[in-house]
Amino acid sequence: MRKPASPQLRFLLRGSSLFIVLLALWWWVLLGPMLAGLRFSTGLALWLLPGGGSAPGVIIAPNGDWILRVPIPGFVAKQDAVQQAYGRVPGQPPVKVRSFRLTIADRIPTFFTLGFPLFWALMLAAPRSRVVWRALGIGTALLAVLAQLSLLLYAVYSIETTLRLATVGLAATLWSAAEYLNINVIPYLAPLLIAPWLHPGLREQIFSWGDVEPAKAPAVEPERPRRGRFRGRTL
Repeated sequence: MRKPASPQLRFLLRGSSLFIVLLALWWWVLLGPMLAGLRFSTGLALWLLPGGGSAPGVIIAPNGDWILRVPIPGFVAKQDAVQQAYGRVPGQPPVKVRSFRLTIADRIPTFFTLGFPLFWALMLAAPRSRVVWRALGIGTALLAVLAQLSLLLYAVYSIETTLRLATVGLAATLWSAAEYLNINVIPYLAPLLIAPWLHPGLREQIFSWGDVEPAKAPAVEPERPRRGRFRGRTL
């Protein structure tokens, strides 16, 4: 008799199949609206910054790249690195720097939305629960906020790198670590952490993977006395 597949194996098979389907759905159908929403929220965030309401925050270039107009605070604009970057002439008054135009390749905002199909696949492949749709909505909202924060952090890091505001010491180390986590760790790790946190059934299943029941020894029946004949007598 064939042994039935374990719940963990069934979960992995369902999750892999759903991830392939949802990845195709994300690429062909959902990516455009997602990028439009991310572009709108990014422009709104830049507009709310001091000095950010005088011009559009995000412009799409003909090649698809994003051009961000990031307002620069006054105390940052007065630094020597900023003044030199904008061509201050020695002996002349400081250059009035109000904003920084940053070009971001179109693949960067796309990359920050990659966690959505992975999270959806994990949630839909998890054990059935009454809270799955509520958890699915909350997790999607959290990933949307995280994508926005990741894009803004990438913009700030790019500006810092261009203007060389912190190139040595602890500040440079922290900026490099933050950028590494923002690009190479958080987009993959966040869905894997949010899904078990919001779905109790998935969390219980994951933490039960290491609980292996010890094999039970087969029951041994006591040996019955043998009955035979010896010279016509029963023993």
